[in-house]
Amino acid sequence: MNFQRLGRIGLKAIASTLPELIGLGGFLAVWQLGAWRYSSVILPSPLETLTALKTIAADGELMAAILTTTVHALGGFVLAATAGIILGIVSGIQPFVNRAIAPGIAALQGIPPIAWIVLALLWFGTGNATPIFTVSVATLPIIFIGAVEGVQTIEVQLLEMVRSFKVPPRIWLEDLYFPHLLSSLFPAIAAGLGLAWRVAIMSELLSSETGIGAQINLARINLETEVVMAWIIVVVLLILTSEYLVLRPLKHWLEPWRRLKKVQQNYTLQSDDYINI
Repeated sequence: MNFQRLGRIGLKAIASTLPELIGLGGFLAVWQLGAWRYSSVILPSPLETLTALKTIAADGELMAAILTTTVHALGGFVLAATAGIILGIVSGIQPFVNRAIAPGIAALQGIPPIAWIVLALLWFGTGNATPIFTVSVATLPIIFIGAVEGVQTIEVQLLEMVRSFKVPPRIWLEDLYFPHLLSSLFPAIAAGLGLAWRVAIMSELLSSETGIGAQINLARINLETEVVMAWIIVVVLLILTSEYLVLRPLKHWLEPWRRLKKVQQNYTLQSDDYINI
């Protein structure tokens, strides 16, 4: 009986991830076809890439590079998220502050990260400050805009009702501002975190001797394309890990009203099925 239950759970898990598995299988198939068409210097096969990844892990380079890049990406992102959320909330509440900050945010958003890397190299040199600073200025506008939109989407009628009934600040913060803020802020955080990984690696590639970006640059110099592809796989895994194992569980935990809504929908569907019977 237990084996049958485990089998049903396994089949359900496979069915729930079937689209992702099909997409991954199609990607690997196209990759393998391209590897057959071109030489290993141009496009190594998935097997060659996996072998290079095992070699990197065995040499002890993998964890050191991951740790360095994680510090650069998350360090800069935390600074940007803290400043962006605070400034975004204040700007969403006070239109004057929003108008005063908007030109600077637009300028930050329009300047490409490569320009910030060059400036950071002149200001900070080749240390950890360059990638952290670059990540911060590149991701700050995304977080700021998400926070502003989250505050500004609150309906005026709701605010007037809160003021009329003299609702305590703790309640309207938890039940009014917080849900609206999260609904716009979490997509911005997801986009900003993905950008943080990319900018950190690009900054390391151009300005650092440590981290995943530096390892990619070294492999490029040595024409080790399979090693470059192996590091790219590592980057993809880091982004997926931060998305599916950190952001999504955090969003699920911080948005209990969505879980309640889903439970209500399931209850309604079950009730409808019972009535139809």
